[in-house]
Amino acid sequence: MMPPNSESPDTQSPKPQKDYRAARRAFIAACEAAGVDTVARLHPHPGPDGKPLFMDCAALGPRRAPKAMLVVAEDAAGSAIQIELLRGEIAPPPDAKLVLVHALDPAAFAGVAGDSAWPPAMLGAVATEDLPKVRDLTVLALGGRGESLEPVLRARLPEAKVKIVPPACDITQARNAIAAFFAPQ
Repeated sequence: MMPPNSESPDTQSPKPQKDYRAARRAFIAACEAAGVDTVARLHPHPGPDGKPLFMDCAALGPRRAPKAMLVVAEDAAGSAIQIELLRGEIAPPPDAKLVLVHALDPAAFAGVAGDSAWPPAMLGAVATEDLPKVRDLTVLALGGRGESLEPVLRARLPEAKVKIVPPACDITQARNAIAAFFAPQ
């Protein structure tokens, strides 16, 4: 018998699943409303509901931009910040781009075991596909882990200067970091 006011393991897993699914729908809807295309990368493991999990990416700005900011969200809080950024009609300057990675590890976001090699591999794919000409890259993690992204990005973008800025824990910090990066120098 369970103590009063405690949850069984069965009642704990639907919440992360719901948060992941709702966050993904909201991110994609915000991208569509902002006129930004997304690319979905299928995770090899299903969510707790048996449905597929995805890491989604959105890129704003010219494909061959030499300067970029990569904004990485891993959880519901990071997702909410990205959605607010998109609703705020963000636009990088003409020579730069902004790349949003939503649910870097969708398995962890959804509350299931995943493959620890998958997030770095997908981050490497983002670097190769969305940042091929970047020589000045700044990484903003929403909520943390920015430093763990650096080795993958340096390996995939050996010609680029990669800088990790302090993580943003709210929309104001994220907007300030993005504005500082894109400010004329």
